[in-house]
Amino acid sequence: MIQELADKIWDNRGFHDAAHRIELAWLTKEIGGIEDGHADITDATRLMRSAAILACSETADHRRAAFRVATCAYDLFGTGQVPLDQALRMVLTRLGNFPSIGTRADVASARVRLPLVLAAEEIASADAHEVTINGQTVLLTDFQQRLWLNLMQSRRIALAAPTSAGKSFVLQGYLSALFNNEQPKSVVYIVPTRALIAQVAEDLTIQFRGMEQDIPDIVTVPVDAETSLAVRAIYVMTQERVQLALGAHPDFSASVIIVDEAHSIADGSRGVLLQWVIDDLLIRNPASQILFASPAIRNLDIFGRLFGLTDVVEFSSVEPTVAQNFLVTTVESATKGKLVIHTAGDGSRALRQVATLQLGRTVASRTEKLVHIPAVLGRGHSNIIYANGAAEAESVALQLAELMSDREPTEARLALSDLAKEAVHASYALVECVKHGVAFHYSNIPTQLRRAIEAAVSSGEVDYLVCTSTLLQGVNLPAKNIFMFAPEKGRTRALESTDFWNLAGRAGRLKREFQGNIFLIDYDKWKKKPLDGPKDSVVTPAIESSLNEHHDQLMTVISGAPTTSRSDETDLETTFVRLYTDFKGGHLSQTFERAGVLPDDIQSGLVEAALAAASKKLTLPAAVLRRTPNISAHKQQRLYDRLNAKIAQGADVARTLIPSHPRESETFQSYADILELCHEIILGIDTSKNLHRFHALIARRWMLGFPLPQIIDGQISRNASKPVRTTIRSTLDLIEGDIRFQAVRLFGCYSALLVYALDSAGLVDMVSSIPSLPLYLEIGASDKTMISFISLGLSRVTAMKLNEMSARKDLDKAGALKWLRTRPLEALGLSPLLLAEVRAIAIA
Repeated sequence: MIQELADKIWDNRGFHDAAHRIELAWLTKEIGGIEDGHADITDATRLMRSAAILACSETADHRRAAFRVATCAYDLFGTGQVPLDQALRMVLTRLGNFPSIGTRADVASARVRLPLVLAAEEIASADAHEVTINGQTVLLTDFQQRLWLNLMQSRRIALAAPTSAGKSFVLQGYLSALFNNEQPKSVVYIVPTRALIAQVAEDLTIQFRGMEQDIPDIVTVPVDAETSLAVRAIYVMTQERVQLALGAHPDFSASVIIVDEAHSIADGSRGVLLQWVIDDLLIRNPASQILFASPAIRNLDIFGRLFGLTDVVEFSSVEPTVAQNFLVTTVESATKGKLVIHTAGDGSRALRQVATLQLGRTVASRTEKLVHIPAVLGRGHSNIIYANGAAEAESVALQLAELMSDREPTEARLALSDLAKEAVHASYALVECVKHGVAFHYSNIPTQLRRAIEAAVSSGEVDYLVCTSTLLQGVNLPAKNIFMFAPEKGRTRALESTDFWNLAGRAGRLKREFQGNIFLIDYDKWKKKPLDGPKDSVVTPAIESSLNEHHDQLMTVISGAPTTSRSDETDLETTFVRLYTDFKGGHLSQTFERAGVLPDDIQSGLVEAALAAASKKLTLPAAVLRRTPNISAHKQQRLYDRLNAKIAQGADVARTLIPSHPRESETFQSYADILELCHEIILGIDTSKNLHRFHALIARRWMLGFPLPQIIDGQISRNASKPVRTTIRSTLDLIEGDIRFQAVRLFGCYSALLVYALDSAGLVDMVSSIPSLPLYLEIGASDKTMISFISLGLSRVTAMKLNEMSARKDLDKAGALKWLRTRPLEALGLSPLLLAEVRAIAIA
C-alpha cells in the first residue's frame, strides 16, 4: 500500500516541480545568489508530507529524494510557521538515518513534541536500531544495523559503502564487543597505506579506552621472530607488514580478518601481495571470519571467487547519510571574475541556473580559479580543494593563506605550525599556511603531521584544505564544500568517474550539516565528464589483469628475458613469483580458476609451460623466493648466485657480506656495497653514477633516527641552486619512495637470500648477526627503545626525542611504557602536540 502511494507521488509532475523549486531556493540562499528562489511555505509543507511517504519506499531514488527535499524545506523555513523540525525528525526516522537527527538541536529535541502515534512509531523503529557498544547505547542507520547483525553472527561479508556510511564506527564497535571477554583472540586489520594505520590504530585506542576487560594490544609494527606474539591483539598493518609478521611467526594467524579498501586488490604488485597474505591467513585459519570493505563496487562476488569462499554475504549501501549538490561553476569573464553557477542536483539532473556572482578579481589561470573561487564561495565553511599534485597543493594553499592573512593565529594553529617545523622543516610551506587556517595534504607528509592536519580540519581550526588523490585512499575527512577543476590522478591522467564519485562523497559532514556541495569549476573544459560516468566500478584483481591483459609481457618476465618497459615490471614480477610458487606447490590450477582463467585453455597452458621452463633455471626454493615477492625469481637467483660464490671462498669472506648495524663504524660502506649489487642486478641501473652511495648515506641517517629537518638541511646544502620548497618535497619523496619502499625491498631481498645462502653453507651461526634492516628502514629507527616507543603508537618525531632522553637503548615495549609513566610529562620539554601524543599513550 505505502509503496503504491510512493510510486504515485513519484509519478506526479507537481512533486518534482516543487522539489526543484525548493532545492533551487535552498541553493540560492546557500550561495548568495542574485535573486531569491520561488519556493514558499506551501511547497515546504506539501514536500514534507510527500517525503514522509517516500521515506518508506523500497526504491533508493525515492528515499534519496525524501532526504533532500525534507532537509531543504527545514533549512529554508525552520519552525516559525509550521513544526518542520518534527516533520524532518519523522522523515529521518523512517529513513533509518538516526545519526542525522542530531544535526540540529530542535530536531534532536523534537520527540517530546511529536503526536503520540508518531512518537510510538519512532520508539519502535529506534528499538530495532539500538545496540550497546562499550556500555553506551547508540542508534544505527539501516545499513549500519545490517552490517552489525551480520558481524555479530560471525558471517563473512563483502560490502560496498561510501565513506560517509559509518562503516568504521560499526567495525570498531564490533571489535570492542569481540574483546568483551578474557579469551585469547587475534584480529588482522589490513589497510592500504601507512596513513590509515595511524588513523585506525588511533580510533581503536580511543574505542577501547575505559574498557573493563583486558584491553587488546594494538600492534602496528611487525613483531620480530624473537618476540612472543600477544595473546589478545589487533594487528593494524599494510599487506607488506602482515607479510613480515607471517614470515617471522609460523603460528601467526587471525580469527577475524578485516580488509579495508579491499578494491586495492586491483593495484598492481601491492594488489597481488594483498591477495597472497589473505590466502596465507585463510590457510592458517580456514575458519577465519573475514570482511572485505570498499567504496562503490559492482562485482562484490569477486572476493568470494578469488579466495574460494562460498559463504560470503554481499551487500551495499547507496544511501549516503548526507546529500550532495553538484554545482557547475563557469567563469564567464576571467578579467572581472564573473561566475555563473548551475546546479545538476545529485549529479543526474539537467543543469539549472542558480546564481551569477561577481568576484571582483581576475580568475584566469588554474591557480587563480582554485584560490579565489573557494575563498569567496567557501568562506565560513569547511572546504576541500582538489589539486593535481603536491607542488600545486602547496602553491594554492600559500595563496589562500595570503588572502586569509588578516586572521589571527590561534593557539591550536600555532601548535600545528610548530609541529610542521619539528616533523619536516622550518621552511616548509605548511608552517605559515596553518597559522591562517589553511593546510595541504598529500601522501609523503609524515604520518603524525598528516593526522594533526586532519584533526585540525575536523575541529574547524583549518577550514581550507588543499588535497591530492591521497584523500581517495580511505582517509575519512569530510567537508561542507569540495572544489575541483579538471582533476587528475597521477601525472596527466584525468580522474576516473568512480574516483570522482568517491571524492564527491566527502562533501557534507554527518551531524554538522544535511547537505554538502561539490563545485565543478569550468566543467566544460575537463578531459572527462565524470557526471556521465558510473558511480561504481568493476574490480579486476591484479593477478587477473596480469594474466589476461598483459599476457605477452608476463611471458617475457617469466622467461627471464629483458623487458622493454619498466612501468609495470614490478607488477608482473610479483605475479610471476606468485604463479611460480603455486606451480612448485601444486596449486597453480586453483590460482588460475580463482583468477577466472580456465586451467586447460591455451593461455594457461602457455603460462604453465613457461613456469616449467623457468624452474629448470632456478635453484632457489619457492619458500625463499616468496619472502621478496615483488622481485623476479630470475633476479633473485642471480643475486643469490653472486652471494653464494662469495660464501664459497670461506667464512671470512662470508662474514663481509653481513650488513652492519646502523651504529657500527663501517656501516656506510657496507650499505653502499649491498645497494650497488642490488642496483646492478635487481634494478638494472648504471652504478657508475653512484646513486647507491647516496641512498646508503640517507638510509643510514634515517635508520639512526636522524630528524627529518636535519636530513632536509643536508639536501638544501647539496642543492643550493634549487628552490627550498622543491628540495623539501623531493626529500620527502626520497624518504618515502627510495628509502621506505625501494631500499626496504632491496635490503629485504638481500637479507633473505643471504640467510638461505649461509644456511646452505652450514654457517648458521652467522645468521643471527644480520640486523633487521627492512624493519629499521620502514619505521626510521634502529635502537630498540625508539622502536618500542613507535610500537606504543608514538610518532617517529616523538619517539626520537624520548629515545634521546632515555639512558637505556634496549627497552622493550613494556619497559618503554613504564619509562613513560614514571616521568613527569611536562618536564620532557615537548611541544604541545607532541606532549598530547605522549599523554594519550601514558594514561591509556
